[in-house]
Amino acid sequence: MISESEVLVFKGGVLEKRVDSVAEEVEARVYVDGVEVLRIGTAPHMLKELGIGCALAKGFDLSNVQVVVEKSNILLFYAVPGALGECRCGSDVTVRGEKILEMFSIAEKRAEMFRQTGCFHFTALFTADGDLIELVEDVSRLGALLKVLGVAYTKGVDFCKAILIASSRAGHEMIKTASSVCIPIAAFRGAPTRKAIETARSCNMTLIAHIRNDRFSIYSGFHRILPEARL
Repeated sequence: MISESEVLVFKGGVLEKRVDSVAEEVEARVYVDGVEVLRIGTAPHMLKELGIGCALAKGFDLSNVQVVVEKSNILLFYAVPGALGECRCGSDVTVRGEKILEMFSIAEKRAEMFRQTGCFHFTALFTADGDLIELVEDVSRLGALLKVLGVAYTKGVDFCKAILIASSRAGHEMIKTASSVCIPIAAFRGAPTRKAIETARSCNMTLIAHIRNDRFSIYSGFHRILPEARL
């Protein structure tokens, strides 16, 4: 996932030869019963989980699925088409605001590949109590999300009770994917797009963005975020 490359660094008017850590990337293609459903640039790890997460987000029933990985091609067989459409997150999960900040801090500290290269995004799933369920890093923000969904699905995680934490901006595709499995709360380090906000509101998802130190902004689903407890 990480290799080395010789580079010249310009600093203070001087060129210095160094060795830099760089992220590996492949073009992965996901096929469901022979039909290509996704083409994505991604880190060359957890490709099986990428395929599962992709099919899950597209509404396929994976009860009897079989997954074969051939180089960067992910082949899924016996995935049954289901009802597509955005899920309305009816979960009654609530969490205190400071707990969201704690979750982001935990995830950020676990993101080792980002620190090595500066090229990876991370996506993590937590319980409402703040316990880390799974964390995945990837050169693609959507790839990181699909892979963490794939891992969580194989572990039997109840997405309706999970909280998503991501280092990226909150783009429409990220919200659409998270809402497809009914994740009730999604928090992002970066900014949201207008379309992402509209999608979150339409499916009753709590969308959090602009996480910085001791603050963040809530754009939808305000009722799930509780203020700090005071005596």
